[in-house]
Amino acid sequence: MSNAELLRGEVEALYRERTPGSRALWEESSGILPLGVSGAAKFYDPYPVVLATGAGGHVTDVDGHDYVDFLMGAGSSLLGHSHPRVAAAVREQIGRLATVMAPTPIEQRFAERLREMMPYLERIRFANTGSEAVRTALRAARAATGKTLYGKFEGNYHGSDDYFLVSSGSRQVAGPPHRPQPVFDSAGVPDRIADEVLLLPYNDAENAAALIAEHAEDLAAVVMEPVAFSTGGGVAADRHFAKAVREVTSRHGIVLIFDEVVTGLRLGTAGAPGYLGVTPDLACLGKAIGGGLPLSALGGRADIMEEVLGPDSISKGTRIFHSGTFTGNPVSLAAGMAVFDILDREPVLEHIDLLGARLMATLQEVLDSHGIGQMTGFGSIFQLHFTAAPPRNRREILAGDHDLLSAVLLGMCAHGILWPPVHPGVVSYGHTESDIDRSATALDAVLGMAA
Repeated sequence: MSNAELLRGEVEALYRERTPGSRALWEESSGILPLGVSGAAKFYDPYPVVLATGAGGHVTDVDGHDYVDFLMGAGSSLLGHSHPRVAAAVREQIGRLATVMAPTPIEQRFAERLREMMPYLERIRFANTGSEAVRTALRAARAATGKTLYGKFEGNYHGSDDYFLVSSGSRQVAGPPHRPQPVFDSAGVPDRIADEVLLLPYNDAENAAALIAEHAEDLAAVVMEPVAFSTGGGVAADRHFAKAVREVTSRHGIVLIFDEVVTGLRLGTAGAPGYLGVTPDLACLGKAIGGGLPLSALGGRADIMEEVLGPDSISKGTRIFHSGTFTGNPVSLAAGMAVFDILDREPVLEHIDLLGARLMATLQEVLDSHGIGQMTGFGSIFQLHFTAAPPRNRREILAGDHDLLSAVLLGMCAHGILWPPVHPGVVSYGHTESDIDRSATALDAVLGMAA
């Protein structure tokens, strides 16, 4: 039996002992919800922790146990759980007006504040999820260019639409690293999708640019995560790589779309132009902009947005469909406005960046003391890998020991650190230095169990 299997047995026993209430509720839920959850990312073996309350950087499960929460709604809770100003804004707005499927004053004000921070968002539309925003941005690029092929990077995750369930979270890869081939991440995706996706190597400037140029005549857009989050292991795009992608797409008139659903606001209020030095044509935002409530946005160049959504788009035949019952929901916008207010007044981003750097450095010291493991991350985003060196792309991540990673992260949960094996971790404004120390102690204890 391997060390990973031995560790798994020990930490799972500890986990089950700690969480009997979660297990009971999960088993009951499995009678009505497949796998006992309402989304794939909510499940991990043997069953997920069921949460009851949250405040700041902590949550409490149904058994009454406190956790340092590094999941934070996959990055949605930038300020931490139940921030009093966000809660007050939501209560005030929901008491005034909730869902109307009509314009409200807060929609315009929110868009204007967003554009003040990110001036390249010359025109903006709101949606509810990151998947909706990215889907609509691709539709806009296709309508504006009259082309259908689009490029995505191996290991980048862009949501749950068919076009994007390609070579993101699959454990399989195809083709050589410099010319990867599509692998579907889900059953039920039509085979023809593979013919409409150009798969590109992440953090490989020379080969990515060459592939884009080779297919430029047919490419409507290239979609990229500036920091590969969910399935990308918290690996940031190299600045040289990002600039090479921008240069080749600009040269050939290809729409460059940045998926900043996770990174928007979290890595600076200026967006990717501020931390990468690269400005896309269109961008998709989500998670943090809604203050923990469902909200996303897409926007960018006025000429593209007006071409596909403006008053002349119908006569030109370029009008795209974009609508939804809950788009521009005033309750979510009110929560987001509260986040903007706090970002204006308090050192939120400075705090989370400092804590993120300390967390990565501290956990790397623990890993080094055990002679195993690598931390990756950028700003307040971080992930653990059991690889020989810090990975730079999905293939290098897949080369690591995933059984050991799953066992260690479950062990962290069993020691009161909610960092389940479904996402990289994030730091929020509600976290403290003591949370970092507690996490390091937990990691040391879990790795000690594997010795």
